[in-house]
Amino acid sequence: MPYLTLSPAQLVRRGIIEAINVPGFALCSTLIGFGAIAREAGFDIWMTTTTTLLVFGMPGQVAMASLYASGASLLLIFIAVCLANLRMMLMVISGSDLLNLPQHKLPLWKRVLLMQGMAITGWAQLGFKQETIAPNDLLHYYKGFAATIYVFAISGTIIGFHLDNLIPEHVLRIVIFVTPLYLLLLIINAKQTTNKLAVVIGGTLCPLLYPLAGDWAILYAGFVGGTLSAFIIRFASLRADKERS
Repeated sequence: MPYLTLSPAQLVRRGIIEAINVPGFALCSTLIGFGAIAREAGFDIWMTTTTTLLVFGMPGQVAMASLYASGASLLLIFIAVCLANLRMMLMVISGSDLLNLPQHKLPLWKRVLLMQGMAITGWAQLGFKQETIAPNDLLHYYKGFAATIYVFAISGTIIGFHLDNLIPEHVLRIVIFVTPLYLLLLIINAKQTTNKLAVVIGGTLCPLLYPLAGDWAILYAGFVGGTLSAFIIRFASLRADKERS
């Protein structure tokens, strides 16, 4: 499939337009749930908004709010947030590779700023778009998409904080699952067989492991699913090469 031939400005606009759709509203819905959780934990509006702005990862944000509500020390909160968002490190490395950041020769502060906006929504979208946008052009698309997603996230956080008095808490918590469902559909529809297989294996294993591993079941299922998927695809590829030869 040939790549799209668009100017940098057109790619930025395309990223903005496509973010103002299911991705933006899915992330906004998720952060509405966090806004309610943060208010319940005792955060004010500035603490709530700053948490989304700087942490920008639901596991870390929820961990921070929960520990703050329980009266945990700042050191413990800091360690917990770092561990909760540690999974983002591999995603950022992968996203940097997708964007070909080393070839763009950007200063360090710009690269840090770009990676700060690398939510899992943006990472999944990059994987989906790399089939139609050339690697060197993907950065322009990402700038528009990531900036718009960031605005949706902040807006959702503020809305959720103020809606806490109008909508029952259990309803607000449900919307947290909108983004995972969107990402599941996006990955299932992706062209990479490895991603599809990893989702199927991990999704099947997670409920089976939960009685044994509890909250760690998600981590174990994701690790096993991704690892098995990579081995299966690799084995199938080697077998196909052997048959051709």
